[in-house]
Amino acid sequence: MNLQTLTGSDELTKFYSKKFYFSYSSINKLLFSPRAFYSHYVLNQKEDSIDAHLVTGRVLHCLLLEPDNYDKDFITMSAKNPSDSNLKLLHNIFKYHCTLQNDTLSLEDYSQEILTHLLTVNLHQSLKTDEQRLAKILTEEHKDYFTFLKNSQGKTVVDQDTLNSCKESVEVLKMNTSVRALLQLDMTAEDKHLSVYNELPLQVDIESLPFGYKGFLDNVVIDKESKTIFINDLKTTGKNLVDFPDAVKYYKYWIQATIYKKMAYVKFIKDLPDAIDWDIVVTFIVIDKYNQVYPFQVSKESLEIWGFDFENIEDIISYHYLNKDFTLPYELAIGNVKL
Repeated sequence: MNLQTLTGSDELTKFYSKKFYFSYSSINKLLFSPRAFYSHYVLNQKEDSIDAHLVTGRVLHCLLLEPDNYDKDFITMSAKNPSDSNLKLLHNIFKYHCTLQNDTLSLEDYSQEILTHLLTVNLHQSLKTDEQRLAKILTEEHKDYFTFLKNSQGKTVVDQDTLNSCKESVEVLKMNTSVRALLQLDMTAEDKHLSVYNELPLQVDIESLPFGYKGFLDNVVIDKESKTIFINDLKTTGKNLVDFPDAVKYYKYWIQATIYKKMAYVKFIKDLPDAIDWDIVVTFIVIDKYNQVYPFQVSKESLEIWGFDFENIEDIISYHYLNKDFTLPYELAIGNVKL
């Protein structure tokens, strides 16, 4: 994939036909590997991530911030799965079922396909009749599993252990007084000076930049009385809680905090007559694998430093975006690395 191929592709022309809005994850991908960014966002060759820790994080966010949406986005896997041979058969039948695009059909409607599969893999062929062979497959357990596969379309499958673990973590978070205060879990009708948003999607344009920013903010609390916007981001970590400050640098969470601050400013403060009097406070609410919880509030000094550092990041993004150059990381692309 050379530069000429990159800049001359139909996909690239389509990509540049409208403004692109960078998220924290797309910025990270661009910084790490422009080619990976190109494949993911320009060619739309996206790899669906099913890493267990990512699923756990999404479930935890949903149960804490939007519990009513769990059944819309997730489905809990039954505790007992069919045996390996039957599991393979059921998944093959389900793949065929998906091609027909008729969800009214049940497992029994695929009797002939089941018999063909059994013959192909030489399963249950010692039985004398097709009825006996079908009886081995058309059990209540297998029918329930086939229905589960149908219902799981478009949803993330969650095993029961993961769900139980996330529920336990959510209870720990809810019992933490600092977390309750940050998320305004005890807000009453009298708190008219407060506005709370959970899983808030934002997309903003930035003056002087040819691209914009977007993201889902876990929790935003607007306090009109103190003229403060609180941005609270929930993080899970497999490491010990005390190691989280190192993760801010390693995973570039400081970039996430910076663009969230920028988006909140543009969305809620920029056009206010008293915009200069408002503050934005960013807090990472972190829970580790031992269910230890701590809210790491970002100081004003750190936010200012990160803001200055992010100007360099915006220069890098602008270089790749304006030059349509996704061949090499920035320092290598400009020939600034010598051994």
